[in-house]
Amino acid sequence: MKEVSRRDFLKYVGVGALGLVVKPGLLSALDQRLPPALLASDVVQCFHEGSTTGSTINEPVVQVMVDASIKALTGLNDVGEAWKSLFPGITETSVIGIKVNCINSQLATHPAVVRCICSSLAQMDVGGSSFKKNNLIVWDRTNSELTNSGYTKYTGSDPDTVRCFGTNESGVGYDNDVTFNVYGSTQHPSKILSQMADFLIDAAVLKTHSQGVVTLNMKNHYGSVNSPGSLQHSSGCSPAVPSLNQQIRDVITPNNIQKLFFIDGLFGLYSGGPGGPPNFNPKVLLMSRDPVACDKQGQNVINAERALHSLPALDAPMITTAAEPPYSLGSLDINLIELNNVGVGESGRPVSGDGLFAVSPQPVRDRATVTFGVSRPGPVSLELVDPLGRTRARLFAGTLSRGRHSVNWHAGRRLAGGTYLLRLNNAGAIKVRKVQVVN
Repeated sequence: MKEVSRRDFLKYVGVGALGLVVKPGLLSALDQRLPPALLASDVVQCFHEGSTTGSTINEPVVQVMVDASIKALTGLNDVGEAWKSLFPGITETSVIGIKVNCINSQLATHPAVVRCICSSLAQMDVGGSSFKKNNLIVWDRTNSELTNSGYTKYTGSDPDTVRCFGTNESGVGYDNDVTFNVYGSTQHPSKILSQMADFLIDAAVLKTHSQGVVTLNMKNHYGSVNSPGSLQHSSGCSPAVPSLNQQIRDVITPNNIQKLFFIDGLFGLYSGGPGGPPNFNPKVLLMSRDPVACDKQGQNVINAERALHSLPALDAPMITTAAEPPYSLGSLDINLIELNNVGVGESGRPVSGDGLFAVSPQPVRDRATVTFGVSRPGPVSLELVDPLGRTRARLFAGTLSRGRHSVNWHAGRRLAGGTYLLRLNNAGAIKVRKVQVVN
């Protein structure tokens, strides 16, 4: 990552604020005695208005977003220790693979975002020194797909240089000694996956797919095997995608080398994918240890944008199937941890507060006023969502100018008392506010 002056850093990040909103799952803390599979999975969604300017990615802001996200996900305040907690038994010789998605060079996992992930990983203290960037391998199917997407193919042996190459790199290839049975299709994994990496980060992109419905973390692994064209694309890639991910989990290493699922949502495709240029700019990064929950939230972000364009919501069958036996890859219940406009003050310390998004009075009995700030002019929607993630009411939908706005909310007696979420979508940038309703 290039060096950035303090002035340029603050120009992008400013004195932005850290907002943390947790969407409660179906089960409370009292239910921790239940099996983990029944509990909600944490998904961190980090938004920053300054992460992009036009089509340009502002790396200083993205670096802050990545660091804040891993700390929020793990609950550890030190970036290096937060990452290290994901990789049990890591040593100074361990290798971490980062599987990116470069099949669409116009909307690939952005090199700038991956550089920030690598810089963040290098903050780990392993064996008394910083984790070597040369122990990181950024990879996809082919060298040409990587270079066409803006990545630089690795040559040399500098310990501070991340390795980057495709499975078709000389001496790599596919592992014929490892066989996957993917819903009746025989597949062999990349040797990067089966032989070279001790741990794996799945770094996907945010886009729709004409056959698979969406392309997120789990479908990213179609690029991890030798013959993805023979894998099922009809029926929303279900159950082929869940089957492939189950094979990666259980056949290569029973202890599951996949430790993090990450979606680059700075730009995305809410329709028309998987090819073509991006058509919306959510400015978000998603991070989770659960591929199902991460993909579910990625789909939610896409659907929020589709709603602004009067398009029907998407419901990828492969996500639902992946949560169910015999795959059981994760949970459909999301504990959403949302970070809004993470930043630093002049002192270099994080500052708290999540911008203008308030409800008064609280709790809400009959009527309330919702006040919020619009950071960029464009389409805005304000919805009331119940704990199951269902939209109970749309309080506003339209186009607003930049600035402060208020919406009068008549809750009514037909709305049961309890905890709800207000979800504000400002041209793809989503904020969430918890609200208590009593009657």
